[in-house]
Amino acid sequence: MAVTLATCPQKSLAEGFTGAEFLQQSTQEQRGYVSTQLVMASSIAARIKPSLAECIGRVFFDGSGLSDQGFDMVLARIEEFKAYHPSSVIVVVIESQCEPFN
Repeated sequence: MAVTLATCPQKSLAEGFTGAEFLQQSTQEQRGYVSTQLVMASSIAARIKPSLAECIGRVFFDGSGLSDQGFDMVLARIEEFKAYHPSSVIVVVIESQCEPFN
């Protein structure tokens, strides 16, 4: 993850950032963002629901990082819901592939 952050720094984005803007970024920036969000979600899940953290790892990552299949799955949903913040869409994808956070 440190390599991703070092080579692909994220803009500080909160309110107003949409999937449409996300889709204008380079693939490297997109992958870095998605990977970081999934690692963060997995870290939170590990504390509150270990089975969810395990699922995130299994569904979205392979032995070397974010899998192409995991990235493509997230990207397709961001394209579908481009009016929403990408982080919100990522949570929906996680919950649809694994289980709810709550």
